[in-house]
Amino acid sequence: MEQVLTLMRECRLVLRALEHPPNTGESTSAEAERILYLTLMNAIDAGLIRTVEDTVKVLRHASQPLGQMGVEWLERQARAMERGGE
Repeated sequence: MEQVLTLMRECRLVLRALEHPPNTGESTSAEAERILYLTLMNAIDAGLIRTVEDTVKVLRHASQPLGQMGVEWLERQARAMERGGE
């Protein structure tokens, strides 16, 4: 999780740099390339955010009681592991 957050911070730094190009006369091809990279970095950033959100959901779900279905599933898994170890 810590590495994902580090990636997000680095991604945001790159995004800021791409959003605010230097005040030099940027050629049309350089502008097109910058916009392409900006779009790609936005997609990466969105994916990282989704990853963090999904991780938090899983952690919240894992911290809740399993309920009867979860207990039954764990018992089946334990039995399957016992059979596999014979």
